[in-house]
Amino acid sequence: MTINIQQSYANDTLKSSVKGIFVDFEIKKNQDNRKSALQKSYFIGFKRYLDWITTAPEDILEDIIQSIDVSSLVTSYSIENEKFNEERYSALITVNYDIEKIDKLLKEKKLKYFAGNGPKILVLPLMSFNDQLILWDDPNPWYEAWIERPIDGNLTEFIIPEGDVDDLITISAEDTRELSFSKIRNIALKYNVKKVMVPFLTIVKKDEKYYLSLRCFDGLSKELLNIEITEETNEGNFALALFETLNSFTSFYDDYWVADNIKKIESQVLVKVNIIYDSFRDWTYIKKTINNSKNVKSFKVLSLSTNESFSEIKLINTKQFISELENNNISMKKKNNVWNIKKYF
Repeated sequence: MTINIQQSYANDTLKSSVKGIFVDFEIKKNQDNRKSALQKSYFIGFKRYLDWITTAPEDILEDIIQSIDVSSLVTSYSIENEKFNEERYSALITVNYDIEKIDKLLKEKKLKYFAGNGPKILVLPLMSFNDQLILWDDPNPWYEAWIERPIDGNLTEFIIPEGDVDDLITISAEDTRELSFSKIRNIALKYNVKKVMVPFLTIVKKDEKYYLSLRCFDGLSKELLNIEITEETNEGNFALALFETLNSFTSFYDDYWVADNIKKIESQVLVKVNIIYDSFRDWTYIKKTINNSKNVKSFKVLSLSTNESFSEIKLINTKQFISELENNNISMKKKNNVWNIKKYF
């Protein structure tokens, strides 16, 4: 008996909604002001969304937005914190977009994009102010800026540590600057994340000016990300400069994430796979190994019988995937452009 199955397995979930869109304007009499608010939110949200999922410059994104009816891409919306009186209307709005229509639009515009959510990243906002190193100390305006940033700010979910007694015991400012692997690994385990980022902001005050310089490190690999930001400000605009630095960083990081994944997509290889097994347990083991691989973009089962399955696998890195199979006692032999995969003992 053979059962035909069409099923896809993907490592990425697509982000298709934009939350926290704030609209505020003067009430116009004899007009549907809620409808006006929604139309504004569609445009604001879609521009924000395109900025997240592409690396295109602002003028190109603006041309795309002006050339279409943005409301035709909206699948649903929700309004939170709506306030209005005789003079003003304001609301926070969430807009959900149709990813298939956006895919078609961006292909027509020949614009590359990636809408997959990034991993959860624990952020350790380290600051040096006139050579004084600050992490958990109060005040740490750099830490506070991260806390106050809207949760739905980009494709990547940034997690800010609580800064409680356990955190203080687990890792210090000096440990963070030195990128101590054991200390950073311990705090990563506490927050159940696989990635930790250290955005290191150096602030120097000279006369009445503040000079801000940001570098960022991957906490576990110690890699210095190719992102550098500098700002110059006075005391009155210091808080604003912090937020501009933070927003610039998250925008750069989105571009980094998108560009890296576009590169991976372009290097993907589609392979036909015949999976052979002696028991349902072996089939489950092989399937789980494939699904858990970071080198697999998608896994589609085309047919399934009692002792074999014919499938398609889209690979990001073929060499690393084959090594993963071998490390999990799974053999691979290629015959007539079809991979024969089987668990061995």
